[in-house]
Amino acid sequence: MTDTIAESFTPPAFAPSAATPAEPLSYGSYLEVPGLLELQRPRTDAHDEMLFIITHQAIELWFSCALHELEQVRTSLDRELLGQARWGLRRLTRVTSLWLGHLDVLATMTPAGFNEFRGALGESSGFQSVQFRELEMISGLRDRRYLNLPGASVAERERLLRRFHEPTLNDAFMDLLERRGLSPEKLFAPGRAAEELRDTAEDLLAYDALFHQWRYQHWMLVVRALGARPGSGGSAGSEFLRTTLDKWFFPELHEARSQVHAAPAGEASPEGDGNVVYGCPMGYGSDLSA
Repeated sequence: MTDTIAESFTPPAFAPSAATPAEPLSYGSYLEVPGLLELQRPRTDAHDEMLFIITHQAIELWFSCALHELEQVRTSLDRELLGQARWGLRRLTRVTSLWLGHLDVLATMTPAGFNEFRGALGESSGFQSVQFRELEMISGLRDRRYLNLPGASVAERERLLRRFHEPTLNDAFMDLLERRGLSPEKLFAPGRAAEELRDTAEDLLAYDALFHQWRYQHWMLVVRALGARPGSGGSAGSEFLRTTLDKWFFPELHEARSQVHAAPAGEASPEGDGNVVYGCPMGYGSDLSA
């Protein structure tokens, strides 16, 4: 029986703690709000530094949530629970969309406002975000250079090493296709019956596209704030971010999907036909060098 998102997944129930708290839980104590509000510690009197700190702290919290969801989706794919995997992927795309919203708020900071506290950042840089590198690794993009991430603690480097060697989300889906006797090309071939698998692939590509949108929006934000100047902590700034814009988690799926809709060899694309798409939107998987 084909499982659906509603049929195959029931959100887990959370059992109460066996320990009896000394005082009844309140909204603030359950969420540790007093402790959270003590974590914003500006180093200067610059007005925009509080916005900068809160935005990055909030994004790191959502990174943690995304890692939690990615692990669940990977497990669901391993167990061939496609409804549960798609449920998690849809939540994941909404979480990723929130990152973009945080960048929209941060974009209200002017270059002059950033310069008022930039010197207080010292050697710290978003390049050093351990969770961001974990997200890349678990999604499907391994880069050995990040195993010795500057500023990372011993425990954080151990986390990165574990992520580097564990199966990725891309691995899990490709293994699933192999078990079903499919290749990415066969998956997207017209008329095939593997509709639920194809829909799952589309959900993976939607997540990939949103992550790419994050990369692009982040790059534009840094270009606006810094131009061609080096970034915080001596990083290459916007130039480094520009080089990340061709990174994808699921290149085989992008390529296979693109080829299905490619114009037949020797035939020109029909003009005025809005129902036919040649190549993949945004150039996913396409080769522009030809």
